[in-house]
Amino acid sequence: MSLNAHGLSRDIPSDVKRLVRQRCGFGCVVCGLGIVQYEHVDPEFKDARRHDAEAIALLCPQCHSKVTTGMWSKARVKLAMRSPKCKQVGHTREFFDFIEGYPELQFGGVRLKNCPIPIEVGGHPLFSIKSPEVDGEPFMFSGLFSDQFGNVSLVIEDNEWRAATTAWDIEVKGKTITIREAHKTIHLVLRVDPPKALIVERLDMSFGGIHFNASGDFLRVTYPNGGGGEFTSCVADNCRIGISF
Repeated sequence: MSLNAHGLSRDIPSDVKRLVRQRCGFGCVVCGLGIVQYEHVDPEFKDARRHDAEAIALLCPQCHSKVTTGMWSKARVKLAMRSPKCKQVGHTREFFDFIEGYPELQFGGVRLKNCPIPIEVGGHPLFSIKSPEVDGEPFMFSGLFSDQFGNVSLVIEDNEWRAATTAWDIEVKGKTITIREAHKTIHLVLRVDPPKALIVERLDMSFGGIHFNASGDFLRVTYPNGGGGEFTSCVADNCRIGISF
């Protein structure tokens, strides 16, 4: 474990990290990208006696490298912290890697393969996939997720995902995006498995009057009239529309 001269560990407590994410808009304060690292700005880590959320910024690996190599000053980061990029534009963003073949979607208990419209709701695509215009280029995946009240929280447009800064918390860790509505209230856990799969591991979502609840290998769907159904280990392959609600 790395300690500074004051005995402070580099490990930032999870509650402090969450405060940093919320203050920075869940992405790099400079460019807005969603894959981030935590940087002690003022004081620097070597001089810090505690992990103060007000003194820590989110930086993407590229912007972080520019600071740690001395190409950029801490003053530039401090300026960006006053008005984080994500809060200016209303979202944090990054790209999914679907470089190899037709993207697959694991939506709770349903696996959808080779479907131009994996899921539609009320006759409208919830997710859609476009073939590449040029051979060798990636397929283009689009869709959206909303919370249990129907508020859109994450949009995917041609492989670029954008998560709204109105969320209570957005955490990108490894290959997983977790969005929370409140403390200990998760509405989406989304994991990418490059180069072709997107996996919904957990979901509590309302869209078009229909409620979707997913965890592990099951998907429960509830309609406004109280009807619905449950899906476990289902596969839709080579269909124009994988599943329609």
